[in-house]
Amino acid sequence: MSSVTAGQVRSGESDKVHVTGWVVCASVLLIVAGVLNLINGFTALEHKSYFTSQIVYNHLNVWGWLFLIWGAVQVLAGVLAWSGRTAGNAIGVGVAGLAMMLWFFMIFSAPFAALIGFGLNMTVIYALTAGANPDEFY
Repeated sequence: MSSVTAGQVRSGESDKVHVTGWVVCASVLLIVAGVLNLINGFTALEHKSYFTSQIVYNHLNVWGWLFLIWGAVQVLAGVLAWSGRTAGNAIGVGVAGLAMMLWFFMIFSAPFAALIGFGLNMTVIYALTAGANPDEFY
């Protein structure tokens, strides 16, 4: 019987990591954000009149598809991280890092929402990396 330390699993499952409560929290945040972005994407594509007075975007087809893709990547990262896949943690950290940069650019147009978005994405990054063994990502 081999000894297994925290954050590692037996040798037969080299691409899996230990799923902690923090990882489940990050996964839920990613999945919820992804579903909301999917809804926004479908709304931009199918119900353009909803956005005419609320958003200053042009070319709602482009933004709709971008929101759909972004939401699908978030949901994928959340599901993979929750299932213990290293790829889910890596994709989740990348998506949350990029989202933090995007929320930073929104700080002057929607400061309250930007601070909340920035904080939630920072929580996702912390949750996916807290206690992680650096060797898991190489």
